[in-house]
Amino acid sequence: MLTWRDVIKTGMGLLGLSPSAFWSMTFGEIGAASEAKSENDEIQQRAEWERARWLGVIIMQPHLKKGRNLKPKDLAVFPWERTPLKGSKMTKEELFEVIEQRDGWQN
Repeated sequence: MLTWRDVIKTGMGLLGLSPSAFWSMTFGEIGAASEAKSENDEIQQRAEWERARWLGVIIMQPHLKKGRNLKPKDLAVFPWERTPLKGSKMTKEELFEVIEQRDGWQN
């Protein structure tokens, strides 16, 4: 159960809202802003992991046999890049995410 203290910590701490901005918002607005921040943080973390993998490929490439090209997914496949097995049950949100990744859609 959320307490007022948790809501204040989320608004002023996590989101960095000023007291006047925080107290002028509804619970729904604070919740939506918190979700957006979490999604943004996840996108940034994914980008950092993908950048590290790409850097690993660049570092390893000169040490491979002549004519061999290393691709980033040859080093690591991240959980968000995996496609689920056929016949597995997914939620609607998971299905939409798989379709977006497959088709290259961006919000």
